[in-house]
Amino acid sequence: MPRYQYEAITHSGATVNNTLEADSTAELKVQLRQMGYWPTQIMEEGVALETKAKRLFSIGSKKIKSADVEFFTYQLAALINAHVALPRALEVTLEQITNPELNRIVSQVKYDVEHGATFNDALNQHPKVFADLYVNMVKAGETGGVLGEVLERLAEFAEKQRLLKNQVVSALFYPAILAALMILSVTILMIFVIPKFTTMFEDLGGTLPMPTQILIAISDVLANYWWIGVLVAAPVGILVRNYLQTDNGKTQFDRLKIKLPLVGSIFSTFAIVRFTRTMATLLENGVRMLPALGVVKDIIGNKVYSNIILEAEKEVEQGSTLSRELDQSEDFPTLVTHMIAVGEESGEPVTMLKKLSDYYDMEIKKNLERVTGSIGPLVILFMGLLIGFIAVAMILPIFEANKLIGN
Repeated sequence: MPRYQYEAITHSGATVNNTLEADSTAELKVQLRQMGYWPTQIMEEGVALETKAKRLFSIGSKKIKSADVEFFTYQLAALINAHVALPRALEVTLEQITNPELNRIVSQVKYDVEHGATFNDALNQHPKVFADLYVNMVKAGETGGVLGEVLERLAEFAEKQRLLKNQVVSALFYPAILAALMILSVTILMIFVIPKFTTMFEDLGGTLPMPTQILIAISDVLANYWWIGVLVAAPVGILVRNYLQTDNGKTQFDRLKIKLPLVGSIFSTFAIVRFTRTMATLLENGVRMLPALGVVKDIIGNKVYSNIILEAEKEVEQGSTLSRELDQSEDFPTLVTHMIAVGEESGEPVTMLKKLSDYYDMEIKKNLERVTGSIGPLVILFMGLLIGFIAVAMILPIFEANKLIGN
């Protein structure tokens, strides 16, 4: 009788890994269900060892990207809209999923759905892959009988978020490369090149020009005492990282990001786009205001705005309006609060939130163009000034020595 290695979830949500003998995988599933387990993965013991070995030599292949989930959602939406039953639709999408980890998770979701779980409950077992926004919208779609439409909107929403994130990363990539090259070039000059000129300068005798003295002093510190910087930077880095993992640290860091010159407006506008677009999507699909605020505050991506929405959620629960509470904060633009107020008064908050998300989406694109047009030249200017200072500091002693020899 073959022995199988299995992974299962208990009623309490705990994960169990063990082995058990059975005539077949079907019989093993029956045994596990009798034990109160929900199997998520079953493999014959020899195959399990082979799979584990493959995983060891394929580091990073298990990572599920947002584009993978987006593609899965698009496919599932198309099948559901074509009136294919959910279990069969999940089975078809499984054949198209190339990411092994996502394939495993969707297989588990399919198994749970086939054994009586609702789709949103099955998805909720995997919060790292399917966020609260995803699960809440699926729940609203199941309740309203419009699951296909909701999945299609989810996929479109995910695509817009991904494209927006890619635009931000692409816009900041060029300035970041320039800055990195500048730091690398200056470090090589200061540690390896300048010390060789120092000996030559000493042989020339006399008093060195002030720029040269400053350059040599900095070079000596970097070349001879770099280890002190490493020793100091390591514990300081650990302390900063630990602080940034606290709620207060995250809030302060996110506050700093939105206050930065040039790029600060991008971070704040990005958070506003996420807030307006997510709220519009949730409300449009039947999620009520309070649950929607509960979802948005966790996925907005900025602790400053999350805290504002958290406080607004408490007040809205007591009977206040969202626009009134957001108006108390200086971080939400007046345009946002006024448009939301108009939406609340007219009974069309979704329409106003959509218009706001479209408007601020365009603002991000304008800001990105402005940033890329400003940061690049500024970095090049700073690099030129720094390299120019180093060149002048190195040439001045030689120039002065030539004048002395000529005299």
